Amino acid sequence: MRYLDLVRAAATRFGDKTAVVGDDRRISFAELDDQVGRLGAVLRDAGLRPGDRVALLAANEPEYLEIQAACLRSGFALVPLNVRLAQRELHFILTDCTPSLLVVGRREERRGAALAREAGIANVLGLGGPREIPSYDAALDAASAGPAADPDDPELPATILYTSGTTGSPKGAVIDRLGFTARVMVNAVELEVRSDDVHQASLPMFHIAAFLAYAHTLAGATVVMLPEFEPALALRTMERERVTTTVLVPTIIAMLLDNPAIDGIDLSALRLIIYGGSSIEPGPLRRALERFGCGFHQQYGMTETGGQTILRPADHDSADIERLASAGTEAASLEVMVVDDEDVPVARGEVGEIVCRGPSVMLRYWNRPEATAEALRGGWMHTGDMGYRDGRGYLHITDRRNDMIITGGENVYPREVEAVLVEHPDITELAVVGVPDPKWGQVVTAVVVGDAPPDDELGTWARERMAGYKVPRRWVRVDGLPRNVTGKVLKHQLRTELSELSARTERPEPE
Repeated sequence: MRYLDLVRAAATRFGDKTAVVGDDRRISFAELDDQVGRLGAVLRDAGLRPGDRVALLAANEPEYLEIQAACLRSGFALVPLNVRLAQRELHFILTDCTPSLLVVGRREERRGAALAREAGIANVLGLGGPREIPSYDAALDAASAGPAADPDDPELPATILYTSGTTGSPKGAVIDRLGFTARVMVNAVELEVRSDDVHQASLPMFHIAAFLAYAHTLAGATVVMLPEFEPALALRTMERERVTTTVLVPTIIAMLLDNPAIDGIDLSALRLIIYGGSSIEPGPLRRALERFGCGFHQQYGMTETGGQTILRPADHDSADIERLASAGTEAASLEVMVVDDEDVPVARGEVGEIVCRGPSVMLRYWNRPEATAEALRGGWMHTGDMGYRDGRGYLHITDRRNDMIITGGENVYPREVEAVLVEHPDITELAVVGVPDPKWGQVVTAVVVGDAPPDDELGTWARERMAGYKVPRRWVRVDGLPRNVTGKVLKHQLRTELSELSARTERPEPE
């Protein structure tokens, strides 16, 4: 089986049509195809060989799509980096995957250059008009595409997506060309993408939401890059570009509904809102269905699998509370089961671990053979999420994997935060949990034992060492942590106590 090329067929059919909109530019499919070919030549000229990694540190800039398409076509693995990560977090990823080249965005030149020096990356290119590093545009202008040099091997890695694990150390999920193809095709089929669609990429492209944009490109549709999310700007862009599909998280949907600008915006072109990260409470979802007047499509998945189950537009019946609260049913080509501790399927209504298999599941974790064997035992991806099937076969998520916190659509792993905070000389014992919040889903809360410095001092210290969205917004002092007989902290008890306290106090807002 051959892998797909994201751009080539669409360029043949829709050469003059706009493929990408961003940074006040409109790039046609013919131009995009040419850029993809040129970039492949640039990478080869820099000494890269099939299978080598290319790291990208950038916001949703117009070149994002062509960089991934070029890596796919020319046999390199793109490592998209989360721009919200702190310097040392990015350094860890770069030293783990050892990219041969780093591309940095318009706002990331100084940080990118420093990271390249620290990680020993010799080749660096800057988007836009960089002052201190070589220009990406100049490199492409000097190159000529060499399609004969593009390898055919369908099992070459196409991308490595880093996600945190329960140990707190990031792991790179390797998706090869065939897995990449499967993810794009699943989204193209499930979203019923048409060539006349206009997709607004409202979420960062370093998330798996990028595959929604890639599915639109494959079909010959236009992708509008939103460099950063700001409600009024997002709404104005939807109106100006006549956006038909977009991807959001529940927090952002609430922000759009609450923004005064929405009352003066024409959203009549919108046919589908794709959302994920978590389900939406039935009340707010009813409000969104009524105000946007379009179809809603929820995906439940993870970095390692892509979308596993889908709550499709036809499932969004405002009178069916049980179904609205679910994560839907299997995505095309995916198998999902709920199993017990022995990996035996459980009966409907019984809670167990959610496992998944299919062509879109990752190949392995980069440099983590033991973690790979554990996660993919028996040929099934073990998500660590707990859930059950209802009587109609819809999947319900009961607990997030390994106490993961979801705040504003971002995943935060408590143990990763705890590992950083325990380095503070005045913190001897602590636990990190998520406390429910009506706007952000959850807020990161640190429960510290004994005396500790003031909240603002701890916050400043933590912010220098991790991404802003991971920094606790609440610091609670206690005399001791609740533990079971084996010494394990009872985080469910902490969450219950803090949730009750939170209901009586003002909730802080994440950055």
